[in-house]
Amino acid sequence: MKKVVGGIVLLLIVGVFVLTGCSKSGKYDYLVLVNKYSQLPDDWEKNVELVDAKNAWDEDIKVEKNAYESYLKLEKALEKDGVNIELDSVYRSVKAQQDLWDEWSADPEKGIDYVRKFVAVPGYSEHHTGLAIDICIRKEDGELEFDNDEMIADRETFAKVHEKLADYGFILRYLENREDSTGYTYEPWHLRYVGDKKIAKEIMDKKITLEEYLDSIKDIKNNHEAAKYKIETTLKDYLEKDESIINSRFNVTKIYSSKDEMDNPILSTMDLTDKDIAFEVTYQLQPAEGVDINPLMVPDGEFNEDLGWITNISRLGILKYNSKTKSYSIENFGTGW
Repeated sequence: MKKVVGGIVLLLIVGVFVLTGCSKSGKYDYLVLVNKYSQLPDDWEKNVELVDAKNAWDEDIKVEKNAYESYLKLEKALEKDGVNIELDSVYRSVKAQQDLWDEWSADPEKGIDYVRKFVAVPGYSEHHTGLAIDICIRKEDGELEFDNDEMIADRETFAKVHEKLADYGFILRYLENREDSTGYTYEPWHLRYVGDKKIAKEIMDKKITLEEYLDSIKDIKNNHEAAKYKIETTLKDYLEKDESIINSRFNVTKIYSSKDEMDNPILSTMDLTDKDIAFEVTYQLQPAEGVDINPLMVPDGEFNEDLGWITNISRLGILKYNSKTKSYSIENFGTGW
């Protein structure tokens, strides 16, 4: 939007393996999760099919091909209801985000915490996918409604927009009062293309977040995105219990899914059931003020004084499935390799 770019984003992780979820294009998965703890897949920008478009200010922009085609249909449908939407911010490359980050970070009056508050960490913005679409409203007098507060207050107009989203494969990405799940406050203008209309309808009808949808997929072990999300959220909860840590970020580098992979010497010594999820992860920690970083350090970890984070920590973890509670928890974590 023509507003603060990116929101509050300290995002991370994603694997680089073949995804087994729904809504695939063949090259990439329309259900890809990019949130506080999910990073854009390394090969996403190489594979995503973008098309050129113009936004409300006649600026050149890019959008994922199928998302753009569906957006145009949504735009026409809303016109019949007297609502005129236009594109604002859509695709933003990781490089463009890095340039923005560097520009803000170079300002001596802005500390790193200030920059993090208003600029997405490069690689962790959903706009990198080309599937996230920020819209604005063209009012009857021809003026554009694009101010955050003005759009949030315009509930009548956005109710009409949100009502039609699922019919064209879109969902409202950042729901009201759901920052606990998405990491973002309510953004009525931020739409997300998920491809499958049935999935979009389920998410919108149930008024759940994309995170919650992925978490609800029954066969979580065999669905890469769902398993990855479960690893992220469980690991987040696990590390947040440590009062010596302020923030943590992760990058899931592997999810073990086959019996052959269980021949890993470390995993073979553990009692893993069919639903247990073994994973490898690299992660970063930001120590609380006054905490000696040495107890948090590991042989492969490095303290970055500029960022104030311990980086490059690599570990193996196990999510154990409890059949009685039908939930996962970390039973083993911290084994290096």
